[in-house]
Amino acid sequence: MAGGPAGMRRRRVGTRRSGVRPADRAAETTRTREIAAGRTEWKCLAKSAGNPHSEHLAKAMRRDETPTGERAFMQTILNVVVPIFALIAAGYLSSRTGLLAASVGDGLTKFVFVIAVPALLFRTMATASFADANPLYLWFAYFVAVAVTWGTASILVKWFFATDRRTSVVAGISASFANTVFVAIPAVDRAYGAEALEALFLIISVHLPTMMIAATLLMERAATQDAPGDDGVPKPSSVARTLAAIGRNLSRNGIVVGILCGLALRLTGLGLPSDLDEAARLLGSTAGPVSLFAMGMSLTRYGLRGDLRAATLVSLLSLLLMPGIVYVLGVGLLPPVWLKAAVITAACPAGINAFLLATHFQSGERLAATVILVSTFLAVASLSFWLALLG
Repeated sequence: MAGGPAGMRRRRVGTRRSGVRPADRAAETTRTREIAAGRTEWKCLAKSAGNPHSEHLAKAMRRDETPTGERAFMQTILNVVVPIFALIAAGYLSSRTGLLAASVGDGLTKFVFVIAVPALLFRTMATASFADANPLYLWFAYFVAVAVTWGTASILVKWFFATDRRTSVVAGISASFANTVFVAIPAVDRAYGAEALEALFLIISVHLPTMMIAATLLMERAATQDAPGDDGVPKPSSVARTLAAIGRNLSRNGIVVGILCGLALRLTGLGLPSDLDEAARLLGSTAGPVSLFAMGMSLTRYGLRGDLRAATLVSLLSLLLMPGIVYVLGVGLLPPVWLKAAVITAACPAGINAFLLATHFQSGERLAATVILVSTFLAVASLSFWLALLG
């Protein structure tokens, strides 16, 4: 037998090699080089290779290119969390060092609320498809979480820290009134893109009116209970007068106006002309970075002025309990992208509205201010956790 066993092995190897088409061998070699270089263009390569088993090769490559848990976690922090809080820090330092006056921050905040975010909401409400999903499930998951978190925070703060009723309501508002404008919009946009923003805007469309009405009515009721009349009987409050005042304030709110105008244009079926669409897009694109910078500047006026233990408790409920409830309720009801948007929105730090309401009713201001500061700092870790968990 010529060549012996070694010759037979060479012939068998040569037979196997001869069964592979040169084009396939070249394509597989190319794929190997791409994987070694760490590139992620596996879909295009798989389609262009002409290999009948390209789908299996593509899946194998995708498994090889999937980062480890630690690497994915760090990539999430670098891509989403670090830019967000870097902008907040830049705003804070520019105000703290006196580089920019406090009036600049006030102007930027007004620009965000009156121009940038209304333009973004108007364009989205007028043109978005909303993925043909049912917003009722989205609102159910989110606002049940709001109610549970609000009630839990109010009860625990009143129980453990012996506060009055108004302060306990402020605690509930601070725990459940997420910063949907200054933090949620840029976070959801950077993490999941335009489709996730559609879900966020559906939340915002009912979030502000619902939260403001509920918060104001509960604060009015708590103020009545905390301040009885001369005869020891609580002073009655007019619900109609309170609702009328809320309605007037909401009718002048730029965010509400942007939502209503966008929905009105959508119902007409006329569509948004391309030049106006581009103008609205350019204005809306400034909402994220400007809002983060303005928020950083505003943090200099808040401080650790309240009970740090109560503020930490409220912050943890806001950053962990509320998004956890949204996830549990929404995981079987919502499309994956909508679920991610809702959870990240719920995991955002406390918004400024709780502080504004506390200031208006002159109760719980120190707690509300401290919660804003503490929850913003803790959100660096909590947002990283939720982003890594959701993928």
